[in-house]
Amino acid sequence: MQYMRAHGNTPGPTQRPHLTGAIGGFIAAFPSGALLYWSGALAGAAASAGVGLWAAAVSDAIFAVLAGMLYAAIFKRAANDREGGWLFGISYGFLLWTLLPLTLWQSMTANPTITGRAAMGLFAGQVFYGLVLGFVYPWVHGLVQSRLGGSQMAGDSKSQQDEASKTKGN
Repeated sequence: MQYMRAHGNTPGPTQRPHLTGAIGGFIAAFPSGALLYWSGALAGAAASAGVGLWAAAVSDAIFAVLAGMLYAAIFKRAANDREGGWLFGISYGFLLWTLLPLTLWQSMTANPTITGRAAMGLFAGQVFYGLVLGFVYPWVHGLVQSRLGGSQMAGDSKSQQDEASKTKGN
């Protein structure tokens, strides 16, 4: 029973997975956005949507934050794996690329989002986003947990010790 409380699937209040995902997604948006800009994918997506380059970059950053929160909601504690987080991240980036530009965008419009070198850049940008998110997430989680930790974590361990002493008495 103690093991399930310590390693269960439901994160506690000091773990803040959605906040960690949002921060990790925001951090991962910068290298991914640079790759999208360099490859021409950002300009192609902006032209396809009929918006300016800055609006496309800001919307990409907003979607990156939301995607980071979704990453945290899907993978929960598995996203904290320092050794295998990159694999979850790169898989998630591939999933994003498959669902958003390929499936959703092309089902809403008659034309593909972008083609040629820009399309390869879009693929690389999405996968690179997931890779960076997978690497950054455990590090950000440690920072968020240590910032929130202090008295909350000490109180949690105190209540766990009290419960353990009660069960020993019975």
